[in-house]
Amino acid sequence: MRTGHRTTLLATVCGLAVLASCTTGRPASDVGSTTGSSPGNGPVDGLVDIGGGRSIYATCAGAGSPTVVLIAGKGNGAQDWQDVLAPGDPAHDAPGDDLPWGMGTLVPSEAAVLPSVARFTRVCTYDRPDVRVEGTDISTPRPQPHTVDLDVSDLHALLTALGEPPPYVLVPHSYGGLIATLYARTHPGAVGGLVMVDTATPRIEDVTSAVRLVNWDAANAATSPQVREGVRLIDAFEKIAAAPPPPPVPAVVLSADKPWRTDLVPAAAAATETVTFGQWLAALDLLARDLHAENITATGSGHDIYLYHPALVTDQIRRIVDDVRSSTS
Repeated sequence: MRTGHRTTLLATVCGLAVLASCTTGRPASDVGSTTGSSPGNGPVDGLVDIGGGRSIYATCAGAGSPTVVLIAGKGNGAQDWQDVLAPGDPAHDAPGDDLPWGMGTLVPSEAAVLPSVARFTRVCTYDRPDVRVEGTDISTPRPQPHTVDLDVSDLHALLTALGEPPPYVLVPHSYGGLIATLYARTHPGAVGGLVMVDTATPRIEDVTSAVRLVNWDAANAATSPQVREGVRLIDAFEKIAAAPPPPPVPAVVLSADKPWRTDLVPAAAAATETVTFGQWLAALDLLARDLHAENITATGSGHDIYLYHPALVTDQIRRIVDDVRSSTS
């Protein structure tokens, strides 16, 4: 069992408002082999050669089309989609989101998103560089902080190396939303649907101040021994704005309703203005409008909706998968 370990786009003990967890990593006892590629919808659990002397850890299960691709938030990886917040844990009933502060017990479960989705279609997820540093199948590191286009390139190379055919239903969480957004604009013919799980979006620029945005960007670019992945948000917004328009695909947006625990932020960090929970929710409303999608509030959930309410996330994935199947049949 693991305690809550998320880094989020909010104020945490790691520092200012960030998109990742304070402690991360797939436990070493859970890691797979040193080779993971198995084209043709076979099982995958290990390193996949993506070219250029680099490898990415990936795990895939299930069979069928479309392939669902789970994209974790900053500092998080493949294990996140295989865990749930333990039933009956006090964090479920807490008024705020306790998981970013190390509260709450996370347990592997067949009710988690990845094994649940594998029961009705193909599903893959992976570790970006530097989200996990323990084990024998570590994704090749890169200089940090990094830009979102590198993540898009890695994802495309990984799916190609795996032999996973499009269309893909992209299911990003948090920072992963920026990867999915740029991927859909860069490879529009490969994306069949989107399930945006409390994601970051460039629409945050429309609801916050320039000062707050700059501070938020700096916090998410920062790294630490606990969170080694750093991301450049303003650069991501610029790259998305410069890309072609997104494809018109079935989509849904999921929003958390447990507010960020700003009461636990250290005084020095609390004095710095950054993006607020209300602004985050307002940006998600605008994202849903842009995607012509429903914005569903996950009642009683914090930022990591897939841990609090995995069945809700799975149900919405199934809904979009069914839409994609109907449109391609």
